[in-house]
Amino acid sequence: MASKGNMEEFFACLAADTTFMSALQTNALSTQEDHCIVHAAVQAQFSDTAITLEDFWCLFARHSDVAPLYLSRAVHAHRMWQKKHHNVEHGAKRTLAKDLGLKGDTLPYAKSAEAIPNFEIIIRNRVDSDKHKRGTILVDVGNEDLLADLTSPSLAVPPPGEDWYVVTPQKSAIFVNTEGKIELVVIHGACGTHLDILEYVNSVISEAVQDRKGVRPNHGGELIQYGWNAGARHLRVFGLVNNLTQKTRKNLTDDEHQQKDGAILGILALTWKLLTKTLPEEVVAPTRAAIADAGLPPMASKEDISEHGYYLDLPCGQLQFQAAEQAPAEAYIPIHKDRLYAPYAFNWVTEHRVYDHKLTKIGPRNSHSLGGNYVDVSLRVVVCCAPDTAMCLRPEFRHGTTLARPGTLCQGTAINFSTHIKDAYDAAVKAGGLELLRNS
Repeated sequence: MASKGNMEEFFACLAADTTFMSALQTNALSTQEDHCIVHAAVQAQFSDTAITLEDFWCLFARHSDVAPLYLSRAVHAHRMWQKKHHNVEHGAKRTLAKDLGLKGDTLPYAKSAEAIPNFEIIIRNRVDSDKHKRGTILVDVGNEDLLADLTSPSLAVPPPGEDWYVVTPQKSAIFVNTEGKIELVVIHGACGTHLDILEYVNSVISEAVQDRKGVRPNHGGELIQYGWNAGARHLRVFGLVNNLTQKTRKNLTDDEHQQKDGAILGILALTWKLLTKTLPEEVVAPTRAAIADAGLPPMASKEDISEHGYYLDLPCGQLQFQAAEQAPAEAYIPIHKDRLYAPYAFNWVTEHRVYDHKLTKIGPRNSHSLGGNYVDVSLRVVVCCAPDTAMCLRPEFRHGTTLARPGTLCQGTAINFSTHIKDAYDAAVKAGGLELLRNS
């Protein structure tokens, strides 16, 4: 590329470049300084001037003997900082993985019952729930006033005098039928003492809700899809979700857009990792097998379709998990059933709180509750909503969420495996268009 004299001139130009040296000395050197390196290459009359920061490190490693002392000292100090930063980050990742139980094998539910506090194994079979049709509104007993302006059929849960089970906050439970098949799993305290994780995840979810359009605009609350989808109902085309609002799209720079996508990919990858380590092996293994059999690509954004790697911007700094797998292809931030290609759907409730006590109208003279509780109708189970709750459910049976009182907030992440998205993927593969989509 250049003679020894050219190389000496190249390093001298960089040492005299205040922008480059300032970034190097403050450990902020990035690809944004590529223009400094190109300028130095031009000044030194390199035959190839299209060089980058990565090229600079290679050149310095081979020709540091001709670099000015000022530049050599700055590079040495930067590398010492990098080593220290790497050790700190590695220690933080190791501590986080240990605290969240992300290392080791997924446990069978019998062993999970021994390891998780307040964990109960409940034998319970389903009953016929056809009398409660799709579209029936669920409401908690005591919150019937929320039905005042609604004309749809409703079901107050748990119905008085009937055999229903209520999973209270802070309690974990697994429901197994008499044939040994798992019907529902509820595990409270998935993050343990790491409130910083919940705070970070909730901040990313809140931003996504503000930035993106929901997939069910006529329903209460917001349901934000991310990853791969099947396109509009009238035109099924497999591709990545494109749901930024016009206002957000207009105001975001490319870098800001990429940063937001990276944050969403990070919390969904964390969700998948946390749920697959928290939930029992009998649930995780068949779900992973169904994912492998479906063949869909993992969670992605338009800027990042890599199968591994994510980061979390925590108060302690950014932690990068470069070898970790991405979440599966599809995620989402009244009584119904879902057609899924996997036997279970996963979700993680990250926040449930009152933000306006006056709006809730909860007081000592009434029996109101916050609402927003998960209901499995045919299993006759109500799961009280609580922050940091990991769940898996069988989506082919009727289920839903009770009406939440005004002034309350509930949010979280959900990993789904919709059949219509797999059908769109299969059609794209058959038509030979998937490779073009991946490379576009």
